Amino acid sequence: MASADAEIESLKAAVSRHFSVYGVVVTPLALTFQVTAPDGFDRPFDALRKELVPQNYIPTITQERGETLVHVQRRPAPRFARREVNVALLGLTVITTVFFGGAFNWAEYAGTPLLSIESIGLGALFFGIPLLTILGAHEMGHYLVAKRYHVHASLPFFLPSFPPLGTFGAFISMRDPIPNRKALLDIGVSGPLVGFALAIPLTIAGLALSAANPVLPPTEPMEGAQAIHGSLLFNFLSWFFPLPTDYVLHPLAFAGWVGLFVTAINLLPAGQLDGGHVARALLGRNQHYLSWAAILALFAMSTMYFGWVIFGFLILMLGVRHPPPLNDLTRLDPVRQLVGVAAVAILVLTFIPQPFVITSAQRSLAFETLAGTALPSLETDVSVGKTVILSFVVNTTGGFREQIGLRVDPRNLDVLGWSILFRDVRVTDGTRDRTTSVNADNVTVAVNATEWAVVDLEVSVPSGFSPVPSSPQFVVDGRLEGDILRRLTVTVNVA
Repeated sequence: MASADAEIESLKAAVSRHFSVYGVVVTPLALTFQVTAPDGFDRPFDALRKELVPQNYIPTITQERGETLVHVQRRPAPRFARREVNVALLGLTVITTVFFGGAFNWAEYAGTPLLSIESIGLGALFFGIPLLTILGAHEMGHYLVAKRYHVHASLPFFLPSFPPLGTFGAFISMRDPIPNRKALLDIGVSGPLVGFALAIPLTIAGLALSAANPVLPPTEPMEGAQAIHGSLLFNFLSWFFPLPTDYVLHPLAFAGWVGLFVTAINLLPAGQLDGGHVARALLGRNQHYLSWAAILALFAMSTMYFGWVIFGFLILMLGVRHPPPLNDLTRLDPVRQLVGVAAVAILVLTFIPQPFVITSAQRSLAFETLAGTALPSLETDVSVGKTVILSFVVNTTGGFREQIGLRVDPRNLDVLGWSILFRDVRVTDGTRDRTTSVNADNVTVAVNATEWAVVDLEVSVPSGFSPVPSSPQFVVDGRLEGDILRRLTVTVNVA
């Protein structure tokens, strides 16, 4: 009992150095001190935390029934991995990312042998080193800001993997509880901001290299190959470079793309991700509603990319609710609230609902409505001497860049004076368009794995045409490399 009493008195003395204590409640789990702090409790509590945490005590501060309470709990001395583990994992990740991942991406880009000196050297220079720099800077951002707040954190743990990336990323381990909302936001947002700031210039440099020497993808479909979608920011940056319709990303641009995508994943407002830290700092206890919404959104998007299911379950396993900081009472200042809003904006600009498209060796072409449903035939009404514009979509499913040939077979309607011509062809991926104006009965258009073509067809009936009992018909042939794959029959009801 004497030692327990001495411990209570020692802790009471420590709390009294920073607060005015007017009551003590002893429970099996913690000592609770009823305190007052005329000048605010933010600074005195932070000073108390810095005093007690090194002694393996964890203080928290709450307000209950109009009283300010400081709770002090004992925790066992933590045991952490030695720094040799960090060094070993870093060395292994350098091998898998800088050498193998870099060599794989350069060989895919330049067509060089996988284990050649060129593939290994230039792959390391343009992919492996830039990617590890982004990931390492991200984690060191967390580490340095945590150190500023006297929160003990580990050095980054890098995780090796297989090509094409060569790494599963990196993480740091927080070995002290987060003191307050201000520290929670600063530590949480620091990594994504640093990684984002590095990824942008690397992406721009990579896009410039892609434009300087464009490499077209293979024309023959390859089973299981992958194409990538760009985020809003990536597509915006691409507009500043004279890039072809479809091209192979330079490895440096791919490293930048990965850096932006990693930023987006970390900023998801779920669990204890960086975005979860930001959301908990901004919203307090209400953060778990946003966390559940993010998880449900991931499951919904799994119809576009199955990897979101795995990621959603990982967040569920690690915990949806974010633990509160030791001081959950002090609110964020306006500047940090703006930083939190900026983090949300970065998430919107860098997130990609369907990052990867798995390609298939099955090549096909389909005529569709503007709503995306199959269009086996098309019917329209036209008055004598009038013109009508028919719009439809031409889509491919092979997953590679294709040259689509469209040709009108008028079925002798041209002899009767009809004019059936393609007017505009708009190729789009849903975020950006390119439109070509044509005035011909045949057209060739190039689309890649993530694009489709919207075609405007102009049909004019001559003024001297006499309607016949059966409605005239003509055909639009769709071709891939000279083979007729689909035919769209158009029936015209002439009034």
